[in-house]
Amino acid sequence: MSNFSDLFSPVSQMLMFFSLFPFLINRIGIEKEKTIFIYFIAFSTVMEIYTDTSLIFKLTYIWMSHIYFPAEYFFFFFTLLGWESHYKKPWLILGVMVGIFVLIDNFVITSFFTYSTKSLSIQNLFLFLFSSWTIIGISTKNFIPFYKDERFYLATGILLYASIASLMYLLYDYSKVRLQYDIGYYAIITMNFLFITSMLIYYRKRKMLAEALK
Repeated sequence: MSNFSDLFSPVSQMLMFFSLFPFLINRIGIEKEKTIFIYFIAFSTVMEIYTDTSLIFKLTYIWMSHIYFPAEYFFFFFTLLGWESHYKKPWLILGVMVGIFVLIDNFVITSFFTYSTKSLSIQNLFLFLFSSWTIIGISTKNFIPFYKDERFYLATGILLYASIASLMYLLYDYSKVRLQYDIGYYAIITMNFLFITSMLIYYRKRKMLAEALK
């Protein structure tokens, strides 16, 4: 991992975690549909701290990927599913099928000392397709401009990350090529900053609503 990604990956994660603080400081409530994403921020921050600590003390942490990546998939899947209305059932069925394979591959088929590259490529391919569909819906079936909708930045972050991760793990598994992971870390950093942008836009919206109700 390069010096840039080595530094800014955890920094972007912590900044994303700190983006929750304005809600707490100003006592502004968060809607129930956003709670899944809030849990993801907390969970991913804990995992980032654990990974960085493992790197410092040279501990094995591949086993953690068998917990983190399935959890990440379900966090992203249910976040996107909460915004879908017209074709919710087909996406739900397909997403659950992918989720079942992800769980079986991570906890039964693949050793805990090896990355579950098959499920990682498949789950991210699904998330790429689902987030692409979501972005189209946000951009064409919305009462406000898409760039003012916090969902757009969340979906774009997921799309960018999932597209790169899917390709990266697919090539790693089938071509037996040891890829340089810098591009993956850059995707994570970009995704985190898109998530931060989403939270700031959402905070501004909730703050304006709270002031209007006073």
